[in-house]
Amino acid sequence: MISKLGYIELNSCGALVRASELCDKARGLSPGELRLGGELCVSGYEYLGEDFETSLIKNLQAALKPGALLGFTHFNGNFNEFILLSHGKIIYKQSKFKLFTPNNEQDKFSAGSVEDIKLFEVGGVKIGVLICFELRFLELWERLKGADIVLIPALWGAKRGEDFKVLSQALALQNRCYVVACSDRDLKFGCVYAPNGEANFECEFDPNLASKFKTSLGIVD
Repeated sequence: MISKLGYIELNSCGALVRASELCDKARGLSPGELRLGGELCVSGYEYLGEDFETSLIKNLQAALKPGALLGFTHFNGNFNEFILLSHGKIIYKQSKFKLFTPNNEQDKFSAGSVEDIKLFEVGGVKIGVLICFELRFLELWERLKGADIVLIPALWGAKRGEDFKVLSQALALQNRCYVVACSDRDLKFGCVYAPNGEANFECEFDPNLASKFKTSLGIVD
């Protein structure tokens, strides 16, 4: 059962060292804790091969305690793929749909399907994912209506950092859900926004908070 939300930032340089750092941080997560890493947080845009990616995922699955969850994006062949891991398992996968052409992502990745942007459940908790640039599209927010938690792994530009913060908080308020946002390279920023827009570095997950907030506004679904 998910009981705590937070994010993970990596401080080392080089994919191999960053992979080791991520495994160390995964090992420190407690049962019930869900932490989000950034988009391509280990290797950036450098593809190090299928063996590297397979080894990374297996090592993280082994490092996580039962009941702890870790999400981030990585290379999966031609796709920029979000994965949510638990001990020994891949809980969920989702490929990035909206590629950021100013960074020539269309030359590095194939686009996923918009149909893959949908809610999934972990222990009865409804979760959705928007990967970086996808946060800018309100029609994608609509696809995640009813989520308890939305995860936003990003590789956001520092010059547009305020946009990332404002949009993430607005999504929490508009969809009345928890939003966990993490950008871990150019823009170093992470935050957990509660359904009422309150910002925290980490927070306890209260599945009833969204309903309480709606009631306070006189909103009836």
